Amino acid sequence: MVAKKWMVFLTILVCSVLGWHYYSCSGSCVFGLSHHLDKPPNVKEVLFFFRVPKTGSEMTVLLLQWLQGINSFHHIRLQNTVNRRLDTFEQVNLREEILGVLSASEGLPVAFDRHVYFTDLKRLLYRRTSAVMKVNYFSSLRDPVDRIVSQFYYRRATPRPNIKLPPHVSTRMPTSYRFQTMEECLEAAEPECSFVTGQHYDLQIPYFCGHDEHCTQLNNARALEQAKTNVELHFRVVGVLEQLNCTLRAAEQRIGTFFGGVQQLYFKELLEAS
Repeated sequence: MVAKKWMVFLTILVCSVLGWHYYSCSGSCVFGLSHHLDKPPNVKEVLFFFRVPKTGSEMTVLLLQWLQGINSFHHIRLQNTVNRRLDTFEQVNLREEILGVLSASEGLPVAFDRHVYFTDLKRLLYRRTSAVMKVNYFSSLRDPVDRIVSQFYYRRATPRPNIKLPPHVSTRMPTSYRFQTMEECLEAAEPECSFVTGQHYDLQIPYFCGHDEHCTQLNNARALEQAKTNVELHFRVVGVLEQLNCTLRAAEQRIGTFFGGVQQLYFKELLEAS
């Protein structure tokens, strides 16, 4: 027991000297992320948009880019990677990236967006800074079948040979598969179009469940309940693409700092102009 206490003490000491983080749960250091902020962020309000692919998120990003000038906030597009499930190191890295932006934001509200599974950034931020800020989570959903069909054709229209494969696909598709229809893929029972209970998929639930392994498992009851709990406890608004009117109305009413005037912008200026 004495030896273990000394090991913990030495670990904390090394972490402190080298500027790393110490995690009591694992007794380990996380390299290179514990930098001192030049000044604590004085931002009063933050929005994090957890982007679910193929749910109209690009349109929402476009609206935020236009609204930042109208509502006087900064909109930051965080670097997207194919890795949406983050380990502890990567979650802390995401927090540090956000804090770096906030410390230089001159007090204006800041909106962030990224394709990433649910991460309780509010809890992570409060661990790192004593600054008082309101953190809002926003996201959107879509009919699951329509989303899968949309993603199927998107991958064929915008092939990226170096991109990481989805968790349920082990080999890359030949070039000829770019011309395959969804019906042909289903009839051939290709891995991309086969969904098996218990297997892991990048569907919509992980974007609300989080980074636990069960979150990506198809038909996992625990993942569904965890996602529902996170939505109820943490998210200000979760929209539905097929109910865009209601989504924009709710966003403007509940997160007005960022979405104030969004209905006027979308329905009057964008739709009528087109």
